[in-house]
Amino acid sequence: MRKLLLILLCLPFIGLGQGWEKTYGGTLVEGAKAVQQTTDGGYIICGNTESFGNGGDVYLVKTNSNGIEQWNKTFGGSGYDVGYSVQQTTDGGYIIAAAEDLFNNGGGAYLLKTNDNGIEQWSQSFSG
Repeated sequence: MRKLLLILLCLPFIGLGQGWEKTYGGTLVEGAKAVQQTTDGGYIICGNTESFGNGGDVYLVKTNSNGIEQWNKTFGGSGYDVGYSVQQTTDGGYIIAAAEDLFNNGGGAYLLKTNDNGIEQWSQSFSG
């Protein structure tokens, strides 16, 4: 039973034991590939989940500045999808670079755009 683990420490306080550690995800394998601080001081994390969605989807988690989960979303089809990079966009939403169906068909890449609540606005696939 592995879960997504995110550890963020305030660098000036490392020696004092300050900071926080949180675990996100379900009971199966989760993985984090990227984390970025958001304009509201929270964090956006992307990777993959086997616990939610179709059993191999992009996993997007938004937290507040204390690591408390605000929401999570999954994206993907019937193949195994992984989010590798996430950035906040100027409209407050997020853009995710992902790969799809890596294990079955050689896969492809895609970009996925969400709004500030993680609702998909569009996606663009690139084959090969």
